[in-house]
Amino acid sequence: MVEWRHLPGLSPYEPTLAAMEAHVADMQAGRAGEAIWLLEHPPLYTAGTSAKPADLVQPDRFPVHHVGRGGQYTYHGPGQRVVYCMLVTCAASSATWNAGSSPPWPRST
Repeated sequence: MVEWRHLPGLSPYEPTLAAMEAHVADMQAGRAGEAIWLLEHPPLYTAGTSAKPADLVQPDRFPVHHVGRGGQYTYHGPGQRVVYCMLVTCAASSATWNAGSSPPWPRST
């Protein structure tokens, strides 16, 4: 059964990311089940691997968090609901993570 969690208010990026990483570690160890979290962040940008600092017109306006996903910049802020899915996606029951880190399995090139 997937746990659905709504985090009220604004969720600071770094502590929320750490909590999700801890949840995924607990999933991998068999101590937690799958989860979907719905939340909002205070104003910030996430910078993907293709982000170029010159693309931000006002680089000091909001904090920038560098993440391991592809893409460029994404704005997150009040009123914008973010959905983070922490789900088992392979037969080996390896929990996966898609919020800034690489997957826990070997990737072929």
